[in-house]
Amino acid sequence: MKQRLITAAVLLCVLAVVLLTSGTIAFPFVAAFFCAFAVFEMQRCLGTHKKPQIMIPSMLLAIILPFGTLFVAPIGEKLTMGIASVNARLLYLLAFCGFFVVYLFVLLAAAVFSRRTLAFSEIAAAFMTTFYITLAFAAIPLVRFGTHGQYYYLLCFLGPWITDSFAYFTGVFFGKHKLIPEISPKKTIEGSIGGIVFCVISFVVFGLLVGNMTGSTPNYLVLGSLGFLVAVVAQLGDLFASLIKRERGIKDYSNIFPGHGGVMDRFDSVIATAPMLLIACTLDSLLSINLLL
Repeated sequence: MKQRLITAAVLLCVLAVVLLTSGTIAFPFVAAFFCAFAVFEMQRCLGTHKKPQIMIPSMLLAIILPFGTLFVAPIGEKLTMGIASVNARLLYLLAFCGFFVVYLFVLLAAAVFSRRTLAFSEIAAAFMTTFYITLAFAAIPLVRFGTHGQYYYLLCFLGPWITDSFAYFTGVFFGKHKLIPEISPKKTIEGSIGGIVFCVISFVVFGLLVGNMTGSTPNYLVLGSLGFLVAVVAQLGDLFASLIKRERGIKDYSNIFPGHGGVMDRFDSVIATAPMLLIACTLDSLLSINLLL
């Protein structure tokens, strides 16, 4: 317990520094670092980290694509990042898809010329998980460098962590019915509902606070609905990461955070929800109606 508390305190300090520098060129670097480490953890879990024909292109994409968000927003004075236009973000996402098309054919070529030493299941798992993780860590900077991004990107962390925390406490005090014991024995239906309820409340409170700071009129109905979707997807992301660990027979993806596991263990729900929030924020910029703020 002492180790967990010390690690949690250190993580909070690191998170505070990251949040304070989120509007600078440091943010894409941090996103690329965590993305690369998460992809490495996943490849090691899948057993493909010793196969260079999978590992090398996977790690290259994990570094290049989150770092590439640096070029979406113009750099202002003192190396601060400006607001990225919707067209710039859409162009980046098109390039993102292009990179993954190339990645797909690299993996297919590796499978064809491996003389049956590379299984299709390994190729499929590597492609899916690398795309899943990299999209999330690219989505967070894209949200940050968009309109109202200095507020919206906080939802990438607030929603999943509020859901996880209150699902835990609600489950401890009121949990009686197991959710999916085959994957996560401690999670309960009551805890899941509690996480959803408090996530919805946190999104509405977020709108109230940011609305007062910016003088805007938040769309509380949409924010509450988005909070509901984020809570559901966050729990699915958590369960999906747990499912892989169960199948591979491991407790944690790594021990980079002593007592808390690895990047995938701490950010599994954030990874699941970040692309959804990018879609919501992009629609907010495109539509003429007041979607969020």
